[in-house]
Amino acid sequence: MAVIKKHLDVFLVESRQHLELMNQALLALEKNPERTESLRQCMVSLHTLKGIAGTANWHEMESLAHALEDVFDAVKNKKCVLGDCVDILFQGFDILTASVEALGKGGKEHMTKALVERLENLATGGSRGTKAGEAKPAPTGRSSAEPKLTQGIEKIQIVPVRVERLDLLMNLAEELLTTRLRLDQIKETLDNPELTATVENLGRLVTEIQFNVMQSRMVPIGSVFNLFNRMVRDLSKQKAKQVNLEMVGSDIELDRTVVDEIGESLVHLIRNALDHGLETPEQRKQSGKPPYGTIRLTASRSKELAIVEVKDDGAGLDLEAIKKAGIARGVLRPDATKAEVMESIFSGVSTTKKVTKISGRGIGLDIVKKKIESLGGSVKVTSEPKRGTTFTLEIPLTLAIIRTLFVQVGGQKYAVPAAAIERLVTVGRQDIKGMLEYEAIVLEGEEIPLTRLGDLLEVPKTLEQNQPIVVIKRGEEKFGLIVDALLSTQEIVIKPLNRLIRQNNYFAGSSIIGSGEVVLILDIANLLITKSLTTSAERIELVGQSTKGR
Repeated sequence: MAVIKKHLDVFLVESRQHLELMNQALLALEKNPERTESLRQCMVSLHTLKGIAGTANWHEMESLAHALEDVFDAVKNKKCVLGDCVDILFQGFDILTASVEALGKGGKEHMTKALVERLENLATGGSRGTKAGEAKPAPTGRSSAEPKLTQGIEKIQIVPVRVERLDLLMNLAEELLTTRLRLDQIKETLDNPELTATVENLGRLVTEIQFNVMQSRMVPIGSVFNLFNRMVRDLSKQKAKQVNLEMVGSDIELDRTVVDEIGESLVHLIRNALDHGLETPEQRKQSGKPPYGTIRLTASRSKELAIVEVKDDGAGLDLEAIKKAGIARGVLRPDATKAEVMESIFSGVSTTKKVTKISGRGIGLDIVKKKIESLGGSVKVTSEPKRGTTFTLEIPLTLAIIRTLFVQVGGQKYAVPAAAIERLVTVGRQDIKGMLEYEAIVLEGEEIPLTRLGDLLEVPKTLEQNQPIVVIKRGEEKFGLIVDALLSTQEIVIKPLNRLIRQNNYFAGSSIIGSGEVVLILDIANLLITKSLTTSAERIELVGQSTKGR
């Protein structure tokens, strides 16, 4: 009998939750076989999963869950050693996961007969259970479904919601925000007290709706972090390395879209750390280090950004080898600085002579940089010889609605993401210093290089006595963006760029504000690249290339 669609969604969500709990518990149990709580978690989740499978008539999953449960019971009663069966237990978890994903896509369960027989033999040790030639009774749907029936008596606290519905709600919230901004403009024009009060009340309601819709889309980054325990465990066995994976800040919440997008980048960074960063146990002992290497995955928040770090305590980057490889590929000059050498690893430069299944082609870090920058974020790397390497990702908490500062250049408004702004200053023309190859100001003893937004956009230069400057900071880099005027701050809805200006390097998106105007959102990552250009000729050439097709 087929499962009703609305029930299928619930079964799949619950099955995935229990599979994740089982994987995390078995990983903990493998490290410490005496952890009875981890063993109990595996058995409870398996029993519940077996009940779900019985209710849904997923007989292959039901049989496999029952066989796995028997093995854990044998481990509990000291009739089976965990170390002898942990790999096959993980194999069973993998097949259960594959079946759940296949069912979610309208497919069928994976066949489990052969694996179930191996698990049964492992659980009985050949001394108990069924006799030769005698079939073992299959678990009944009724008994295995009992935990599910018990759960149904409790009050429903969580209702699974399809992602498409959340996306629709977010789109509607964005439209409400845009309409509210338009009404704000009308309110100012008409100056009617009753209209003003009504619009202000509407504004509070829209803000509340927007906040709660965004909260409903927020998920802990731990939903991605927890996937890496198993990956690190398997890869470390392949590479004959001993690795501890530490995770901090798993409860930090990000928009679901952001979490989905950064998963691939973290896979590349963790693989890179394990394959290239960490040494073998023998090499670590020779260096006076413990045989176990550590990869530390950390998440934190700063203003409107999430900061994710992947840190290892390995050998660190060999900058001389990287420089030689970069020169050979034509990516670096012989007089390249340390910062340029570090940055070259994101351009496909690799010192690895042998390509493995894990890494070695030099494209993983390039993928990471492009992906994170496409989200409006940034990537930086630091490294110390023999002490390890750290990759730091800075990512917006949400991709849909952001707070911005409106600036004006050449009579046109532009939006600067507020999360990238360190401070706003207005200086006299005499305070702008003309260096050999660029302009700069000095703030509190620190030299800040400047970029004129008007020059980049090819609009006439203003010669005002007092010059407004937006000081931008991304990671450790700072620069000042010279504009004609500083306007107001406002939350805006990000929309994709028009096809005609999509190739322009200076804009990350657009927005329609309350007045009906289209405002372009500046791409801070590309502006950082632009400010590093050393001559006006290079700057003009880049502008010419980036504005083709406008």
